[in-house]
Amino acid sequence: MRSLPMHVWRKLQLAVMLLSEETSPRDILVVILSWIRDNYKYFSVEPFSSYGFDEFSHVNENLMPVDYSSFSSSDIAHFKKVILEYQAKDVEFIARFLRDTMEALITVEVDKQCPRCESDGMRVFIGKHNGLLAYQCNVCGHSHYIDGAKVEVGGLEFANEVVLRNIGLI
Repeated sequence: MRSLPMHVWRKLQLAVMLLSEETSPRDILVVILSWIRDNYKYFSVEPFSSYGFDEFSHVNENLMPVDYSSFSSSDIAHFKKVILEYQAKDVEFIARFLRDTMEALITVEVDKQCPRCESDGMRVFIGKHNGLLAYQCNVCGHSHYIDGAKVEVGGLEFANEVVLRNIGLI
């Protein structure tokens, strides 16, 4: 995809302009997901498809642990600034930034060190096929299950608030 249609990109920018620093992270998630769902045909192709926009479009925002995410008020200001600066032609940057933002909004970060790059902070996921708790590095993307086994490509799904509460992470 060369660029998003200007009217599609402008819809998100207009919605983001209305956000204030007091806007809740959940409201930001709702704005992004509504925009994706309303314009889904533009997100079923590259680069959006490789960044998991199809999976995001099916997320139930009411079940996600947004209130426990690491997304802060300073992230709101940064989110607004970036969205308002990007142009419709910047699809690769838009896809990556929105993916990172949504992951920050709907995942919980734990104080664990990545065994590969030794960065602090990993996000919690659940294995799609085995239901095991898994960690993914914020920096290099390395993923492993709680037992140390490597996660297969595409093997993770977002852990909802009920699951995280049942395993004692929130």
